[in-house]
Amino acid sequence: MIVRLIFGLSWALVTGLAGGWLVLAPWALGEQRSGDWTTVTRNEVFTGLGLIALAVVAVVVVAAQVLGSLREAGVIEPARPARQARGEAGDSSSPEMEKALIALAQALAEDLDAQREPASAARPGHPSPEPQLRHTWREQP
Repeated sequence: MIVRLIFGLSWALVTGLAGGWLVLAPWALGEQRSGDWTTVTRNEVFTGLGLIALAVVAVVVVAAQVLGSLREAGVIEPARPARQARGEAGDSSSPEMEKALIALAQALAEDLDAQREPASAARPGHPSPEPQLRHTWREQP
């Protein structure tokens, strides 16, 4: 894990330095005088900016990996959503939420049954293609 982080940070450093050199090279080497930029200067500057942006993305990814490994090790606490941190009711496993979801699922199942019955009544000699396992997931009283 440490080798990967060191490799990622050194790659970002080398990429950022190369990008910085490309941005500054036209003026540092005296190739660009005052006035309009040449095509070469424009290409070097925008390529250098792209490499600098890539280095910044690499640093962000490595920082996210470091935070993740520190959370796994228990050094820092996992991030909690703001609603739970303030103590608001937003727990998705509350009994009220479960009851509401069960009632919604039962209503949807009844609607589906009501829509299927006219189709099966139109063909009385044919069995329905779906197995007869409907409503086995409902709560038992």
